[in-house]
Amino acid sequence: MEEKNNNKFWKGFLMGAFLFFVIGALAVLGMTCFLESIAEKRGGTEPAVETTAPTSTAIAPVTIPTDKPDQPTTADPGAAETTAGEPRVIDRVRDQFLRELEDVAEIFEEAQVLPYDLSVMQQAALRKYVEQAGGDWAEYENASPDYGPEVTVIELNDPFLNRMGEIRELVDERISLTAEQKQRVEIETLKEFVAASGDLYSDYLTAEEWESTQQESDGSYCGIGVQIMQDPETMESSVTRVFNNSPAGEAGMLTGDVFKAVDGMDVTQMPLEQMVTYVRGHEGEPVTITVYRPATDQTLDITCVRRKVEVDTVIYEMLTDKIGYLQLTEFDNVTIRQTEEALEALQRSGMQKLILDLRGNPGGLLNSVLSIADYFVDRGKLIFRMDYKGGETYTEKAVEEPVFRGDMVVLVDGGSASAAEVLTGILQDYDLATVMGTTTFGKGIVQSYYDTDTGSGSIVKLTIAHYYSPLGRDFHGVGIDPDITGEDDVLTEEDELLKQAIEYLK
Repeated sequence: MEEKNNNKFWKGFLMGAFLFFVIGALAVLGMTCFLESIAEKRGGTEPAVETTAPTSTAIAPVTIPTDKPDQPTTADPGAAETTAGEPRVIDRVRDQFLRELEDVAEIFEEAQVLPYDLSVMQQAALRKYVEQAGGDWAEYENASPDYGPEVTVIELNDPFLNRMGEIRELVDERISLTAEQKQRVEIETLKEFVAASGDLYSDYLTAEEWESTQQESDGSYCGIGVQIMQDPETMESSVTRVFNNSPAGEAGMLTGDVFKAVDGMDVTQMPLEQMVTYVRGHEGEPVTITVYRPATDQTLDITCVRRKVEVDTVIYEMLTDKIGYLQLTEFDNVTIRQTEEALEALQRSGMQKLILDLRGNPGGLLNSVLSIADYFVDRGKLIFRMDYKGGETYTEKAVEEPVFRGDMVVLVDGGSASAAEVLTGILQDYDLATVMGTTTFGKGIVQSYYDTDTGSGSIVKLTIAHYYSPLGRDFHGVGIDPDITGEDDVLTEEDELLKQAIEYLK
């Protein structure tokens, strides 16, 4: 699960006011004083959940500055270039990359609920910077720049950030990199800093990656039309759904295909959000996806032509004169409206009993799943609880009267994760449905998105809370067991579990 925090430090405003006061005092009294920057503590916004088991989508939009760089810049950490022997100043205080690292560390300190070792993260970042630039860490680990008497270094109060500044300066001396290469080194270093926390669900997203994530949660994007789930341990990214009339479907991509490369670039160990930015692009542009197909033990190159894809998250039909079928493929902003329309249409068709299919549903947004839970749970009943760092607890109750009260079966499997487990747990706890299938994925922790304070437009995703079902069950790492076990026979095209659910409701 994931939530979105839209936090802004009004540092500029506070600093400006403080400077105005001090300058006035200096003019009158002729005294000197020390200035301290004041940062307003981050606040929190209403929580929300994720789209995929290992990664996810945004809850509420973040304003991404359009007049500032989209990604961490590689501005010279010092002053303008000077000729040999002339005085030079290296100002680490104003270095945007170092500020970005500092901000990410502060976000972890404030909100990360899982344990982490900051020293391990710092060491990993130092090493990553060197190796991403093409250097040998052994040659840099104990080395220091030889600045000479003409160089003045304005240092930070943080030993790690100063050491990172030294590493960057050593790399600049020894390795020739383009501005684009330096930017990639910085981005990969920030990603490694977060990854080294050991939290498989945390990530550092560039502005471009964040924009792509927002587009998907809003129900449309320009891409190939597939739903992908990534295993957080193996990093294997496999197709869980191919949309109807999509470029991927037309090109022959199938459910179960495993992504290996995008336009020849290896993506086997690439975080999902980053990989998605390479799969998506401008309308009309081709992209070649290399996939491994386990069913036939083949590796295939599949070329798709990108176009706008409308995400239809709800599929429904009447199976008998009284039994309706409702499949939710994920929980996005559009899912609330689509689910309400589907339930109304099914009830107009005479539905008295419902099969809710959450198989392969990787999760989604918290506001979406809680709104949908309202369609089934009595007003005032607890539907959600999560515990933050420091013991703070957030709860939510159903606010509407249910629109459906009949007998219900929920179908789940190992691909039912995160928000799908939230809804399953609610319905099971209150005996509102019989759960059929196999044990669910087991993701009962909540991720949140934080925007950094450097103007880069980047986002930090990290785990900020544990989720519990209404009756206090913790399913993280273990999943939710079905009331009735059953699964499909992979050797046939028949949906045996669905047939079993129909017979159960008759």
